[in-house]
Amino acid sequence: MNNEIEVLDTQASIQVYQAQERAAIDTQVATAKQYPRDLRRVRDNSISIVCMDQETAQSCRYAKPVAGKNVVGASVHLARIICQQYGNIRVQQRIKNIDSKTIVAEAVAFDMETNYAVSVEARRSIVDKSGNRFKDSMIETSSMAILAIAERNAILKIIPKSIVDTVYNEAFKFANGDLSDNAKLIVARDKALDFFMSEYGASEKQVIELLGLKTKSAVKPEHIADLRGYMQSLKDKEVLPEDLFKPEIDEVKAKKVADKFKDYGNDQVNEETGEISEK
Repeated sequence: MNNEIEVLDTQASIQVYQAQERAAIDTQVATAKQYPRDLRRVRDNSISIVCMDQETAQSCRYAKPVAGKNVVGASVHLARIICQQYGNIRVQQRIKNIDSKTIVAEAVAFDMETNYAVSVEARRSIVDKSGNRFKDSMIETSSMAILAIAERNAILKIIPKSIVDTVYNEAFKFANGDLSDNAKLIVARDKALDFFMSEYGASEKQVIELLGLKTKSAVKPEHIADLRGYMQSLKDKEVLPEDLFKPEIDEVKAKKVADKFKDYGNDQVNEETGEISEK
């Protein structure tokens, strides 16, 4: 019986792997030079795909609140669709670091035709508002989301903005359709409100406040587009429900507490429970 243990040469294995990677890249570059992309074809094919159905078109735009403003843009789905049609491009992403508070992802996009490459980082907190670290399952979900964000940002730095903007605008128009008719607007609004309630437990008031409005009758076509962008951001884990929806205040309870403040003074009433302390 042979009990010998084979010791692998780690350095040699690394060198073999690096040689294989270089050979693969050289082959891809040579292929890209032989079959260059047609930018008009890239644009036209991308538009055809994003406008294939309304669900695909709606997935091409995200929206999220940043510093009190509504930020919108091309989603990872749009970036991937254009990237597939762009061709001759190599995209890789990885989790670069996870510490007690943050995940750091890195993505690299390499245009084989032009020999142009970009590397981008994306970060996400993995602690809640109370300072508690997420559970492992939530960290895994957050990791997948931040990898997708890094991938999107890298792709959008490689592909010409003129192509991205054209495809994005066509997807936007197809996704939202004609909302000039008030009946269609109401149907789209109520469908969005039902979605947020059934999927995330958000009340009508919370959704309306997210738009900066006071009543749902103030919702206009541009607000429908924002709501659909928020839907996509939530689906992609670009944002979390608690990032969008402020906790509701129990108005009846708040009035009772306010009345007790008048009768007993601030120092004798618990602001959260409304109970009167024995002083």
